[in-house]
Amino acid sequence: MFVWSLILFTGQMAGSPGVATAQEPAPAGDLLRSVPFDRITLTDGSVYYIEPVSPRPLPVYDPAKERAKSKEPEMIEITNGDDGPAKAKRKAVAAKAAEETPSELPIHLFEGEVRDFKVKRITIKRIEYFEDLLLAEGDRYVLARDYARAFECFLRVQSRNPNWTGLSAHVNRLLFAEGSAALLDGDGERGLRLLGELHARQPDFPGLADKLAASYGARIDRAFDLGLYRKGRTILHDLGQLAPSHEVVRNQRTRFIAKARSFSEESEKKSGPERLDALAAALRVWPELEGAGSRYADAFRAVPTLDVAVCDLPRTVGPWVRSPADERVTRLLFLPVLTSDDEESTQGPRPGQLAEGLDSADLGRRLVVRLKPGVPWSDRSRPVSAIDVARGLTDRAESTSPLYNARWADLLERVDAPDDQRVEIRLTRPFLKPAAWLLGPIGPAHAGFDGRVATVRQGRQLVGDGLFRWENTTADHDDLRSDSEGSSAATTKIKRIREVPLPSAKAAVGALIRGEVSLVEHVAPDRVAALAANPELKVGRYARPSLHGIALDGRNPALRNRTLRRGLSYAIDRKTLLDETLLRQPASGLNRTSDGPFPRGSYADAPDVKPLGYDPLLAKMLVAAAQKELGGQPIVLTFVYPALPEAQAIVPKLAEAFRLVGLEVSIEERPQSALEEELRAGKRFDLAYRAVRCDDPTMDAGPSICPGYDAPASAGTIGSVASPRILQLLLQLERAPEFPTAKGLALQIDRECRDELPVIPLWQLEDHYAWRTRLKGPAEVADHLYEGIATWEIEPWFARDPWSH
Repeated sequence: MFVWSLILFTGQMAGSPGVATAQEPAPAGDLLRSVPFDRITLTDGSVYYIEPVSPRPLPVYDPAKERAKSKEPEMIEITNGDDGPAKAKRKAVAAKAAEETPSELPIHLFEGEVRDFKVKRITIKRIEYFEDLLLAEGDRYVLARDYARAFECFLRVQSRNPNWTGLSAHVNRLLFAEGSAALLDGDGERGLRLLGELHARQPDFPGLADKLAASYGARIDRAFDLGLYRKGRTILHDLGQLAPSHEVVRNQRTRFIAKARSFSEESEKKSGPERLDALAAALRVWPELEGAGSRYADAFRAVPTLDVAVCDLPRTVGPWVRSPADERVTRLLFLPVLTSDDEESTQGPRPGQLAEGLDSADLGRRLVVRLKPGVPWSDRSRPVSAIDVARGLTDRAESTSPLYNARWADLLERVDAPDDQRVEIRLTRPFLKPAAWLLGPIGPAHAGFDGRVATVRQGRQLVGDGLFRWENTTADHDDLRSDSEGSSAATTKIKRIREVPLPSAKAAVGALIRGEVSLVEHVAPDRVAALAANPELKVGRYARPSLHGIALDGRNPALRNRTLRRGLSYAIDRKTLLDETLLRQPASGLNRTSDGPFPRGSYADAPDVKPLGYDPLLAKMLVAAAQKELGGQPIVLTFVYPALPEAQAIVPKLAEAFRLVGLEVSIEERPQSALEEELRAGKRFDLAYRAVRCDDPTMDAGPSICPGYDAPASAGTIGSVASPRILQLLLQLERAPEFPTAKGLALQIDRECRDELPVIPLWQLEDHYAWRTRLKGPAEVADHLYEGIATWEIEPWFARDPWSH
């Protein structure tokens, strides 16, 4: 290494060829991509880029002390005797001082023939370390709002020296700037996360507390105004952790308490269910409101209320079943003639039905129903009598009635009521299971077709004879109350049911976990295991699986083309969608892909039917062939689906699979009740996702394959069966006089549906419901949601915030 004096050093470096000077481009370029370097400035103004010096940073050097030292006269030490130890000690101290603050600094240039030098510290005006250059560059990026590159600059400093002076302060300023900018840009979650990280690093950062309070306060205001009180309290709690003494925290807490207190005071003016609702509203706003909890418990015991999360509410409530929601609610409001078509129901007075017995004659063409005495209507006008049953059965044969059923209209000859407790039914021909037509709800004969009776003060009131009476329906809930004065409801322990529709499976499960509802009608398949593992919850299973498939409207000429239907089927990877999207685990048990319109393992499931395959290349060829047969025009289809968790997850993927094989498919989500009513009424469609339960294949074959099978003939729904051959078999099945013949036809339908594809089968799924353990009574396996509700019990409870325990 060469050692130069100040004069030689500056003169040689300035004039040496190949040596970088201040006028030449720096070797740094982009600091994020550059090799590390330091920039040194000498007292004569020369600037050089050198390899990073060591140690970093250099010890503090005071030029004044160096100049004073150079002016000190040489000291001649006169000693007497042996002073070796003292002299050695003085030399050691001087050497240590020189080592800690050396007067010369070795440097290495990036270019030039001569690169290694030593320079005296007194000649150095300034050294800019690479780390400081990165910090300054990061600050420039912050000013330019390029926060990602600023973070990269600071991250590179940290990788070189985590304890570099000023690094923490620069990072804090970056967090504050980026967090504030995110809040201004509307990205509140990200902004508050960054500011929260800054609070963890430096709680007293200037302006941080006010910024957090303003941002959190705005989010609390939005949640409060939307009625999302739990979310608002959560945000308030988070703010309280960050700035517990801030004025915004005090004001917002006061606001919540005032709102809850207003509901509590309002409850004092009410009674019964209305008082309970007001107290529940107060506790939803502020669960810790003083005294509200005990008053709520007392009001709940007076009116035990069951809150239920459902997929959908009935569009209109009446003595009919036009959608799954209708079927769920009418069981509570109206009693059927028979609860089942088995022998126990037909030969004895089974609970929950109107019939005391059913007699059959003339090979099943003549039925005599004996009614139970003393079952009152909810308006207390009179008990249920034969005229009510007769009116209900004849209305089902009237094409203008909302109760109309085409098959029943074709089968019914006449209905007579010889006396108040007997109904005689004559059929046009023998029918395999005539009792199956007596399972629907029966409304009062003195009411309109919709089951309502006009009153002076309360308008048209729905009159029923079930355990509950319908109170009202709003956009956000159904309200059903126990008919406590009726003999059939004397043992009902739950006095009120509130059904609340929630938009998604996630929302329903969240409401159950938080305790906002006590029962969930439908649990998505991929959430069953997690809920079953929760000690505060229980999971039940419906006795029959649901069959999922795509209904096809044969009134669309394209869908009457068998080649196109086969192309649709081959485009679907059923197993992958079932395992990876719906179940999120390998299929097992009743959860399996379908190969026909009937449940796997039922008497109508033909064992020799091959599984439906997946072949996208063949599907594309079939679609192209069908398009050519149809004139060469693009095939455009609309795919409607209900707002069910399974359909919401699957239909976009099905539509994409159809597009990949050459179809133009648009999707449309509809409320389940609205969609199912329209389909059953015979409204035209192209493709429709359906989830149905098949109680009896011989009775349900037609409606399972063709949604509008029982609609009036004027709707043209018979033509909506895409396959003429399958329609022929369905009509033969309707007239099968005995079970062996009907079973053989059902098996034949299952076999031929494999190739005819009047419906595109997808899979069958076990359906589950779940409830909180404070609700006692639901069975682990049930035919329907409210089975056995007369004996259910529920304890008062309301959700508390987890941090309040």
